[in-house]
Amino acid sequence: MAEITVPSRVTSVDVARRAGVSQSTVSLVLSGKGRGRISARTEEAVRAAAAELGYRPNVAARTLRTGVARTVGLVVPDITNPFFGPMLRGAQAEAMKAGYTVMLVDIGEDRTWEARSVEALLAGPSDGLLLFEAGLPPGETQPAIAIEVLPGDLPVVRLDVESGFDQAIDHLLGLGHRRFGHLAASFEAQTFELRHARLRERLEREGLAAPVTARTNITFADAARAGRELLESDATAFVCDDDMLAGGIYLAARERGVRIPQDVSVVGFDDLAFAVVLDPPLTTVAADAQELGATAFHALASALDGVPPPADQKLPVRLVVRGSTAPPRDA
Repeated sequence: MAEITVPSRVTSVDVARRAGVSQSTVSLVLSGKGRGRISARTEEAVRAAAAELGYRPNVAARTLRTGVARTVGLVVPDITNPFFGPMLRGAQAEAMKAGYTVMLVDIGEDRTWEARSVEALLAGPSDGLLLFEAGLPPGETQPAIAIEVLPGDLPVVRLDVESGFDQAIDHLLGLGHRRFGHLAASFEAQTFELRHARLRERLEREGLAAPVTARTNITFADAARAGRELLESDATAFVCDDDMLAGGIYLAARERGVRIPQDVSVVGFDDLAFAVVLDPPLTTVAADAQELGATAFHALASALDGVPPPADQKLPVRLVVRGSTAPPRDA
């Protein structure tokens, strides 16, 4: 029987020899701590040597040796929602620059699973957490940033959803709409509560009736079922918590022969990639998911360095007007 040779693991010593530098220089470069201490030419040589040799750091050994995992956890409600891909990319890109890795955990919009997932991350090799609509167990002190919640025990990074709904409502009021529907997410989250409250407050201020509201899971099929209910109302404009919910209105309208925007106007939220390929293209509130992830990581990195980040960072959003909104027929 032929003898099987197991290749030895490439170490930082091998990388140092290939690059012609010391092992400590390799450690500084690959940990993200070399900026300002190592020349750009040397850093490039080290990274090239590591790539050529296929070097992978031994995270477990490093964690035991230093107590630092150089890893952060990102907890999201539903990875199938296309908003979270760009958000992960934003956090990941900035984390890599700082020498960190991002671990993604999907809780499937299940609060029980959320608690278990956070506990598992706290017990594992992570230095800090990015928690989208999630929280830490009572008494837990590990550095963490809350995303898309109201300010509380943790530093917060969130979208300016109040401004986003204001822009959407102002646009629809300006077109002459006075009867509103709201396709709302059924997942209990502060960001969705804010959206609903803002819509009701604005309509009340205008002396208009409260919106006809239907709540649904954030899937096209579920949103279409809820959309059929809304289309039976006398609302002429529908504001949706998410572009996927707006897509459900499109499906329901197509089934019932309701024309967008001739019969009803529709506004979404997020400006997901598919918004421009809907027919007509969707008017929506654009939110930069990638920037949200990047900003959240920067806040966490600051906390990990012992510098308290701002308690409440609010990122701007903007209304993008496309073809799904028009004056109501009776205007």
